[in-house]
Amino acid sequence: MKRFAWVFVVGLLVSLTAVGQKLPEYYLTGNLGDVSGTVTTDKGGQRTSFSGSIGFRVVQSEKGLLLYLFDLNLISKGVPTEKGDSGLLGLELFDAEGKSMMYDPRSGQASTELRMVLHYELIDRVKGFRQVETKGEMDLFASFTEEMSGKMIVRFPEALKVAESGTINVDLDLTFQLSSSVLGYVRSVSVAARVVIDWTVLLSRAQYLRIQPVFIGTGPTDPGRTGTAWATLMAKAHELWNRCGSVRCIKFVVNNAIYVNKPAYKVLDSDAEATNLRAEVNVADAVEVFVVDRMTFACSWGGGACFSSGTASAKIVSCDQQLAVPAPCPCPSYCPATCPPCPPCQTGAVNNYHLAHEVGHALNLAHPPGPSGTLAASTVGSNLEPSGFCCDNPAIQSAKNCRNASNPLLYWGWARCVGTPNIMD
Repeated sequence: MKRFAWVFVVGLLVSLTAVGQKLPEYYLTGNLGDVSGTVTTDKGGQRTSFSGSIGFRVVQSEKGLLLYLFDLNLISKGVPTEKGDSGLLGLELFDAEGKSMMYDPRSGQASTELRMVLHYELIDRVKGFRQVETKGEMDLFASFTEEMSGKMIVRFPEALKVAESGTINVDLDLTFQLSSSVLGYVRSVSVAARVVIDWTVLLSRAQYLRIQPVFIGTGPTDPGRTGTAWATLMAKAHELWNRCGSVRCIKFVVNNAIYVNKPAYKVLDSDAEATNLRAEVNVADAVEVFVVDRMTFACSWGGGACFSSGTASAKIVSCDQQLAVPAPCPCPSYCPATCPPCPPCQTGAVNNYHLAHEVGHALNLAHPPGPSGTLAASTVGSNLEPSGFCCDNPAIQSAKNCRNASNPLLYWGWARCVGTPNIMD
């Protein structure tokens, strides 16, 4: 299910152009950093801090300003529950169409009722994953999620006037209660904060996702360390997602690699071993990408997989074999029609775009056509096709993939975006 408002925003612009009308559109976007909040669990109220992002679309109409909330993410490092620490907790705006806000220009106050998608790591530990299998490849492990409902009150400056640049201060009051439960350990969330947000025109800001590479070895000078394929795989991910530029600007920030000095992880022999590896590193504000040398079960995963897809807890496991032309024997022929199948026991094509594909899952995209559960739809023939380990994921980006991408870890920044998707769907 799509949880972002990009289709609505772009569709409105197109429809207005088609009828020759022009309503000036402006955006207010910003990031929340270490704001105070309370999470009520089955152990009572717990004080915590949140980071996140927020975005409003502002339309200048003849009757005054119209305000729409199209982005709201909240991240907390976790709180105690009766079953242990919740682990990383993320909330993301549910409503695909964005939320129209009631706005009083005299007081500057705006409000709306909201639905939020809630996920925390304890859900994965207790419930496991919803494994999504397509065409024989099982590289997508989606989380069970809960839903919260509540209200947002925003206090803008009195007599708010649109601008093409500059900043304003706003006060936020957010209150959410659990409305759809999987575990039910987290029952309510409240946040009160003052936030600085930026004026832009036509959404000229970029959204960033932080990536944390994790290699096996003693450090960067270890000749036997993993991660030899990383530079190529990450460069191809940058390239593919930069093609979103004419639709929506999505960028990646890559942290310095973290090294896990446990040689046994260089070759993964089972799902359980991969689970243990993922527990070795937790970076609250990034998608961790664990790179091993190889996997003995690589065919079923397509050479790697994304876990907790689309949530703040998303983690990817990949391998250096992507660039070693290895197809384990036997390798089923489950490549899409656009990619020739490889016979059993023969090597396949170098998989340059594997990481770009898995990052797409971290950005909440299902295999095409989707959607699947809370995962959003993607485009047939695009990079999100489940290629299998025998051949590369397609080097094709689509406008739909760009619009539908979401993750609570996305935050606002500035960048120059000029790329264009291969498929303008």
